[in-house]
Amino acid sequence: MMKHLGLTAVLLLGALGGWEVRAATCAVAVTPLAYGAYTSPGGPRVDSSANVVVTCTPTYLLMACNVSYTLSLSNGLVGSPGDRQMANGASRLHYALYSDAARSTPWGDGGASGSTVGGTISTSLLSLVCMQGTRGHTVYGRLPASQSVPAGSYLDQVTLTITY
Repeated sequence: MMKHLGLTAVLLLGALGGWEVRAATCAVAVTPLAYGAYTSPGGPRVDSSANVVVTCTPTYLLMACNVSYTLSLSNGLVGSPGDRQMANGASRLHYALYSDAARSTPWGDGGASGSTVGGTISTSLLSLVCMQGTRGHTVYGRLPASQSVPAGSYLDQVTLTITY
């Protein structure tokens, strides 16, 4: 009987406007991925990585504070799906982005460029209030070996999109 009364009190507080229902909010912070110097022609492969930090305040629903999200990476400004490229004028330097340290799972937009990465943030204070939470991910990059390109700075811009 006591549990029933407690639940009734909680429901009454919600009905009286004691709780505000808000949609989840999320933000993403990313460190730039830089490869450094590449030896050409015939240089070895070069690996690098960047950190992605997702920060969300989940929605309170049925005594739980959860938000699920999906992270996708665009093809970049220069290349095409499955063939990312950095540019220096007309010269191109091929590279790839992955979601695992073994660099075996391409990270993309869910199409030809590779699969997306998902996650969930669950936070609460005594199952009453949703708190902000964070979760980290890593983007692993690789420049394949044996590319022959002129010296210079090669750039591309990849957009990370969070859907929640």
